[in-house]
Amino acid sequence: MSNEKIKDSEYYLRDISKTLNNLNKIMSCFLVIATTESTFKSKTNDEIKKVMPQINETLKSIHENIYD
Repeated sequence: MSNEKIKDSEYYLRDISKTLNNLNKIMSCFLVIATTESTFKSKTNDEIKKVMPQINETLKSIHENIYD
C-alpha cells in the first residue's frame, strides 16, 4: 500500500472510532432512560426532579467505566 492509502485508511478508522464512541454514549444514556422510563410515567414532575441527580450520577458512572 502506498503511504497515501495508509493515511486515508487511518483517517477513515479514526472517523469510525469517533462514531462508535458517540454511539456508545447515546446507547448508555438510552439504557438508563429505558430502564427508568416506566417509573417516570407514574411520577409527578417534582418526583422526577428528585431522582434526576441519582440518574445523572448513574450516567456519569457509566461514562467513566466506558471511557476511562
